Amino acid sequence: MGTWGTAIFSDDLASDIKSEFRNKIGLGKTSQEATNEILDDYVEEINDQDDSSVFWLSLASTQWNLGRLLDSVKVKALEIIESGQDLKRWKEDDKELKKRKLVLEKLKIQLLSEQPKPKKIAKPFIRETTFEKGDLISYQLKNDKFIILKVIQIRQDQCGDRYPLIETLDFYENTIPELIELDNLELKNLDSDGGIDDGFLKIEPSGQFYLSPYGKRDAEPKERLKVLRKNIAVQSKKGTSPMYWWKDFDNLVIGLFEN
Repeated sequence: MGTWGTAIFSDDLASDIKSEFRNKIGLGKTSQEATNEILDDYVEEINDQDDSSVFWLSLASTQWNLGRLLDSVKVKALEIIESGQDLKRWKEDDKELKKRKLVLEKLKIQLLSEQPKPKKIAKPFIRETTFEKGDLISYQLKNDKFIILKVIQIRQDQCGDRYPLIETLDFYENTIPELIELDNLELKNLDSDGGIDDGFLKIEPSGQFYLSPYGKRDAEPKERLKVLRKNIAVQSKKGTSPMYWWKDFDNLVIGLFEN
């Protein structure tokens, strides 16, 4: 997880905890139900010496700000602040250590004060898909050309979003033949970035990608999708698997096939 500052939520893990707790409340969970689910999902982080303090402090701060602070979470966060456990991560930089101390002192005062009344949280947008693992699907692009997609698996994240992992076959035609010879169709790699290269480790693209609506106005275009076959053999591959949004997908595909 990345940390970019001394503030409670200047940390990837802390931001994830805040987002997931809010989403669960928005979906109608009680504070206790949401907390129990997050505890189950983050067992590894809770048992990690550094991540555990980030977990409890961010959860306590989030709950207080939403008017839903549980006594058990409050006690745990205050114990961490009093013990100095969290400050060990900052001991190599005196300037950052002083900043973090002030952040924790402010949080302690907040947690000991009366929390606000429970705030209403809007129901979050949940990304969904009609695809199933092993589907072979034709998709008609906005230029009326057809491509063929293979659904490798369905991934569901902790917020409930479901993303299909897709392969695109090297097929770009005006019509779909009744009999498709899959063995003769190679993979069309849509990873235009060509993988990840951080200067030390090159991670090649897998040729597979996630495909999902970007938001409420970017729905899966069901009227242009047709399941050709079901339960075909598929295999997840090692390498990078980028995320593409339906709103951008047609332009991406047309550009790669025609250029």
